[in-house]
Amino acid sequence: MKPLSSLLVLVGLVLMLGCAAPLAVVHDYDTTYDFSKLRTFEWMPSPPGDQMEEMTEKRVQGSVNSQLQAKGYSRSADAPDFLVSLEGIRKTVTGGSVGIGASIAVPVGSHGSVHVGGGKSKPREKQEGTLNLNIVDAKARTLIWQGTATAAIQAKASPEEQQQRINQVIAELLKQFPPGKGK
Repeated sequence: MKPLSSLLVLVGLVLMLGCAAPLAVVHDYDTTYDFSKLRTFEWMPSPPGDQMEEMTEKRVQGSVNSQLQAKGYSRSADAPDFLVSLEGIRKTVTGGSVGIGASIAVPVGSHGSVHVGGGKSKPREKQEGTLNLNIVDAKARTLIWQGTATAAIQAKASPEEQQQRINQVIAELLKQFPPGKGK
């Protein structure tokens, strides 16, 4: 019975580690732009085709606001230095498969056996979300900084867990904004 309980513990650990949602973040920016002149920001409307749910968008905007303000920027609807836009994209991705099988061996004679078995494989699908955060010069209306974060979506998370995950994603995304700071 001991090997079976060890196997169950091992399977449980593998399942827990497999549920961790890795985060992929990339940044790009205009290397000729003077980011030191930026002080104030405002939000742009969501682009057409944005797939972000309304509550999620509110959470993301609140997190971006908080983290930009923590970096010394203030929100200004009158004359912002830069504009912030975000776009959420959701897709189903397939990665690997789960296989289930069974086999029975029937002894035949003194030296052999007959095996009968079968198996079935099912592809593993998960929801993946990509968040694009764009920062645009308000006067020139040109893109000056862009960050993209991609991770698996945790479907059954509570609103508090969602906010915590969003805060982590936005912190990682804005870690390199403005360029040259926080390295």
